[in-house]
Amino acid sequence: MQKNKFNNDIASIKEAVNTDRLVVFAGAGVSKDSGIPLWNELQEGIKDRLNERTNEIDPLKIAQLLYNEKGEKEYTDILKKLLFEKSTRSNLLHETIFELNPQHVVTTNYDSYFESIIDDYGLPFSIVSKDEDLPYASQKKLLIKYHGDFENHNTVLKEHDYLEFSKNHTLKEVFVKSLFSNKVILFVGYSVSDPNLKLLIREIQYLLKKHHQRAYMLTSKEEINTTEIKYFESLGINIITADKNSIKLLEKENTKLSNIGLKVYSSLCYIRDFKVYDYRSTNGNEFDHSRIINELYDSLHRFHYFRVLPQKNLAGLYPIFKDSKQEPGYLVLNTSLKLFNKELYQLISEYKGKDDSNFLGDEKEKLNYSLSRIAMSGIHTIGHTGNVDSMGSYPIKDEIDFHSKVKYESCNCIDCTLNDYDYSSALNKIFKYSIDDKTSLWDDLVYFYGLYRTKDFYNCFLALKNIIAKANRQKKMEVSFLAKYNLKQLKWLIRNDFYNDIIDWNDIQKIEKNIDKIDLDEELEKAKNFIDEDLYALLKDFRDGVYIQRLCNEIDEIFVKVPKTVESIERGGSHSSNVFGNLYNSVGLLKGFLEGNFIIGNGFSPIQYTLNKSVNSFVLGYYLKNFAGINKHSHLGFGLAHITEFDTFLFKLIVENSNHKELVKILHKNKIDNIQIGQKSSSQITVKINNFLKSSYTIPKYFGRKAMENRSFTSTVIQNRSLREHLIKKLNGILVVMSYFNFSKNALIMIYINLNHYINFVGLYDKNYWYLSRFYKRKHEYLGDNELIKTLDIFDRRGVINDAYLSILDALKKKNKSYTRDLSIENYDLNKSNLGFPTIFKVLPAEKKKKFKSILKAKLIEEMDGQMFYVSISNKILTTQEIKAHYKNLIYKKLELKIESDTDNSFVLFRIKQFFDLVNKGLIDTKGIDIKKIKEKRFLFLLNPEGFSPSNFKTDWLNYFNWDSYCERYSKIEYIILALEKSLKDEFDEKLSRVYFKMKK
Repeated sequence: MQKNKFNNDIASIKEAVNTDRLVVFAGAGVSKDSGIPLWNELQEGIKDRLNERTNEIDPLKIAQLLYNEKGEKEYTDILKKLLFEKSTRSNLLHETIFELNPQHVVTTNYDSYFESIIDDYGLPFSIVSKDEDLPYASQKKLLIKYHGDFENHNTVLKEHDYLEFSKNHTLKEVFVKSLFSNKVILFVGYSVSDPNLKLLIREIQYLLKKHHQRAYMLTSKEEINTTEIKYFESLGINIITADKNSIKLLEKENTKLSNIGLKVYSSLCYIRDFKVYDYRSTNGNEFDHSRIINELYDSLHRFHYFRVLPQKNLAGLYPIFKDSKQEPGYLVLNTSLKLFNKELYQLISEYKGKDDSNFLGDEKEKLNYSLSRIAMSGIHTIGHTGNVDSMGSYPIKDEIDFHSKVKYESCNCIDCTLNDYDYSSALNKIFKYSIDDKTSLWDDLVYFYGLYRTKDFYNCFLALKNIIAKANRQKKMEVSFLAKYNLKQLKWLIRNDFYNDIIDWNDIQKIEKNIDKIDLDEELEKAKNFIDEDLYALLKDFRDGVYIQRLCNEIDEIFVKVPKTVESIERGGSHSSNVFGNLYNSVGLLKGFLEGNFIIGNGFSPIQYTLNKSVNSFVLGYYLKNFAGINKHSHLGFGLAHITEFDTFLFKLIVENSNHKELVKILHKNKIDNIQIGQKSSSQITVKINNFLKSSYTIPKYFGRKAMENRSFTSTVIQNRSLREHLIKKLNGILVVMSYFNFSKNALIMIYINLNHYINFVGLYDKNYWYLSRFYKRKHEYLGDNELIKTLDIFDRRGVINDAYLSILDALKKKNKSYTRDLSIENYDLNKSNLGFPTIFKVLPAEKKKKFKSILKAKLIEEMDGQMFYVSISNKILTTQEIKAHYKNLIYKKLELKIESDTDNSFVLFRIKQFFDLVNKGLIDTKGIDIKKIKEKRFLFLLNPEGFSPSNFKTDWLNYFNWDSYCERYSKIEYIILALEKSLKDEFDEKLSRVYFKMKK
């Protein structure tokens, strides 16, 4: 945009639009293309209706003559006919005036075209035609019919109407004239000879002297003589003539506008779309890398408190959008940003990074800041466009990956410390921080978000209140809005601190009432007066949640494609789309936008659900590498339709956002083991896990180097239930990663040493043990006996014997068959671990085994627990005839039952299934059973399958009685095989087919 008077005037008008200070005065020219006559045309029509032709030139007197001749009714009828006989409907000028978002519209027209636009589009305007309308206006914005209308019989046209105007329209007149004191006025549809305009301005000048705002009049004329311009400037009006170099006349097709109307419409559109910041930032045309660096830096620094911008918003910023021939939405393709600005592209292309001697230190700092912000918004490459192609698009000609030019400084702030999972250091920083006038707003936001991430919601609330007050004092209204937005989200979390006994219920209710008073629409309007339109657009996005929803929708669309991709590749087909790469980018943008901009998520289920299912999709993508080969794409570990390795981002996604049990099921189902980690990510992930675990202890500088409990950390965990639940979930994620990721032996040993300290000082909770058990089952061979024994010692001190404990014993026994452990069995609760006691038995010394058998026998006889009988006999712990007799008596009673419904009697059937498993293995017999009491044919079959009548056999029974011992026994019985083959030929059953093939083996 050229720097000139025309654009300076337009910039002033657009600034008024942006700060809600624009008032539009609409004259007859606005309705001309809707069939309404101009002032001079109306005047000639009135002259023609007079009894005698007059040479009078005063338009007010001419109208008065008609009234005096014809009287009220005929005068009104003549005016209506002159005004409306050729009227059609509202035109684009009426619509576009509202698109300028004026605070008020004042019109001297008598038609109702503005009212129809208000009704059709549901615009928030009240209509004021007479004084009585003003007190009852329900909307802040007003459409003022300054000269009344025919509906209210208060039109102002003849001489008498003007002379009596102040008396008959007192409120309207005072209100409209007051607008000139502090609003920016834009006249549209008036000519320089319009008597209405001159009368109004003269009165305003008389009232306000030199203290009124300068007004602007838009004209379709390209040239007006200097004398006339000077005359209007003396009245306080700048005449804006259409500038050929700035305004491109829009296409006439379908506009139904005259040439003059089209010029005015094009000018209004130019005002509507004018970018004030871009214009103010334009500083010449010569290539000057210092100027370009400052333009880019200043533009992005406006968003200093928002690290991640929606890509469309980013692409629309000056100077990124400069010279663009496409809309911002078309400038970003996945992770590539397309530039039309040759200067900017040349600068970034030539820049070599922080060590580039061709740039000054300050320039390199600004470039590094700018490029890092672009990168944070999900842009990996920047391309320059070539010429337009045959399809009308602008393909990228040259492209650069600018990431290597950016130096990402390591930071020791609360945010980065938490990103490194160093909870102990982060909590210490949080405890020491307080918001005051000396701290920066940036650090204050980091502090508040640290409180949120460590689940200290009450202090989070207090921090946000302090930030709002401080931001208001500093006129940083974007920060004030962000803080209030987060307070609204915090409402759903603050109750957790009541359950943590941090605040009482009365305080909770007061806080919630305080939060409910916040109206984000009002806050956005308040901020609008202090920020530019680009920042305002971003805050609107925050309020509406449009960008977050769009990313969730994108992820959903990609997620739908994943099963089809999996199915296609499993069947040997190919797939060319980079579905997982696209998913990675979209998920990264979503998490980055939330976390990079200090946004409280409040556990919003659609977001959490979206992130969770994306984790499952990435796992399936890794599963596909077995089919797709290993053809890496970029540095992300993606092939065309699969994933070859996981990185730090995917690790964090698993730990923080996945449903861990669901994830384990998917990993197990697809037989995924030892997931490969990128070389760089491997060390980063190991450090994060160790930082998390090391938060539990400290190593004293003096008096030995033995690990000691970090009481500051552990006491915080005990007191804050929300933080405790958060850490439990995070530890579960870490245990899943430890179980399924391919760590080196040394890395896993170091992690496990720190895990032992964590178990010792913080302890584990019921939700953790299931994941810990899986870890031992999958990775025990990596661990040393001494560390495993240390874990058992910790469990013993805590009185813990559970599945994790048993898994360690199993691991130690596999490593060393002669391993024994002298456990205290007197207090061992067999009811809590009625499946795990064989493991306990195996590791006991000989004398303790005898004692354990005695305890177990007494328990079995007392409680007659079929499950414990089965486990005891199958593991050959108790195999005496006495024990077997008790077990048989228990089962014989169940065999005598008549089973009406398998579903209702599933417990009975399972106990019978276990018993005959032992029979098939030869560990127990069926002597003593009275077959006459057995009513179920399938039970008779189980007793003697070899002698059972083939005609009574039903293959459906094998759907349930299908364990290995059953299949091995039945494979030797011919009628069973034949019946099964016939059944499968008649009607295929997948479950029965598996039984059949197991038998054939």
